[in-house]
Amino acid sequence: MFQLRPSAHIHLIAICGTAMGSLAGMLRERGFRVTGSDTHVYPPMSTFLAEMGIEVQAGFDAARLEPAPDLVVVGNAVSRGNPEVEAVLDRQLTYASLPEVLRDCFLRGKRPVVITGTHGKTTTTAMVAHLLSQGGLDPSFLIAGLPRNFPRSFGLGKGEYFAVEGDEYDSAFFAKWAKFFYYLPEILIVNNIEFDHADIYENLGAIEKAFRQVINLVPGQGLVLAGSGDLVLARLLPQSRAPVQTFGLEAEAHWQATQVETSSQGEHFTLCRQGEELGRFFLALSGAYNIRNALAALGVGLSAGLSVEQLQEGLRSFKGVRRRQELLGVVGGITLIDDFAHHPTAVAQTLLGLRQAHRSGTLWAIFEPASASNARAVFEAQYLEAFAPADQVIIGKVPRPERARSDEPFSGERLIEALRARGKGAWHLPEVEQILARLEAEVAPGDVVVFMSNGGFGGVQTRFLETLKGRDAAA
Repeated sequence: MFQLRPSAHIHLIAICGTAMGSLAGMLRERGFRVTGSDTHVYPPMSTFLAEMGIEVQAGFDAARLEPAPDLVVVGNAVSRGNPEVEAVLDRQLTYASLPEVLRDCFLRGKRPVVITGTHGKTTTTAMVAHLLSQGGLDPSFLIAGLPRNFPRSFGLGKGEYFAVEGDEYDSAFFAKWAKFFYYLPEILIVNNIEFDHADIYENLGAIEKAFRQVINLVPGQGLVLAGSGDLVLARLLPQSRAPVQTFGLEAEAHWQATQVETSSQGEHFTLCRQGEELGRFFLALSGAYNIRNALAALGVGLSAGLSVEQLQEGLRSFKGVRRRQELLGVVGGITLIDDFAHHPTAVAQTLLGLRQAHRSGTLWAIFEPASASNARAVFEAQYLEAFAPADQVIIGKVPRPERARSDEPFSGERLIEALRARGKGAWHLPEVEQILARLEAEVAPGDVVVFMSNGGFGGVQTRFLETLKGRDAAA
């Protein structure tokens, strides 16, 4: 733990990621002088940082650490060889990782609600923050995405709760373990546990070990909210020293959703606590996985003392998170959706939810294998099943093929051949122009087009939206 004087200078290396940029904003609001550097300095993060009065410079240069800052925060996107990192080590400057700073400057003295799991962290964190805020509890929060109910991805409230997304990815080059170990969970949500992050974890057992450890950090008077029906998670729950409440659609779940009705507007369901009906709820997102996210958030709200009526209104007004099943627009009868799905389970759940919400028309799945795991062939067989709900599939190129390292690389051509063998309309189109040409030629009114990537996808989403708007205006 470190102490900082009120006017301390804090410098962030690799400042422009969502989490690092948000931390920079939080530190600035606390009155610190904040500077940063990054190789990719562009809107909207660069604009946000400038508006906060944070000086950001492009590239990395050891001279920026003269005179020495009081603290250097090292992002997990940088490693040895970075000139600023080397200067920090050579000069024995005080440095820390993002989760360390978050813990010592913001989480201590609060009641952290830490949201973890392979899928659903960002949406669930945004839901928790929104429900607590709507209920008048004025929470603090940090979300690794852009919530549509708040003007930015963080908030420093005066209330006792702090909702934070607990990432299992590593913390820094000098701290090759999960960020969530730092977050002092009083309430811990674990949505699910699957193999992911093949660049960090060797196998599912390594990920399971990390979640076992974070469950062991919850104090006895705390609470663990765990997704029901997850066999890996079920093995870990008996080791919890804190009370455990499960959530899901399964009959044995402590918090259960029943009488589910799906429409193009969203999901209606009844919330039950150990079989007792508490009320009817509406969520303007589709898919069983989003209902599970909502159940976890409702469990937090009820444990915090909010009423069923407060939570009904709060969930009804929840708008979601950008790039999480985000509706880009409906133009000429064509529905465009942008989604962050980058794991076979997330892809499958997203497509299944959209298929249930939109039962007519062709469902197009446009996928960019942008993550480190997707640069490898590890998930190819699972993607063959994941795309089953879609009618037409387009696979883009791997934007960073070097992330496969020595493993067998992902092959879009191989996956497309397998999809076609099952009778699916499928194409491997490496270039954005090819994708646009295919969509322009074949997408028709009534169709739903979902773009799925945790990267930028070359801006194909907005370009196709603008193409449709232009075509619609000319009609």
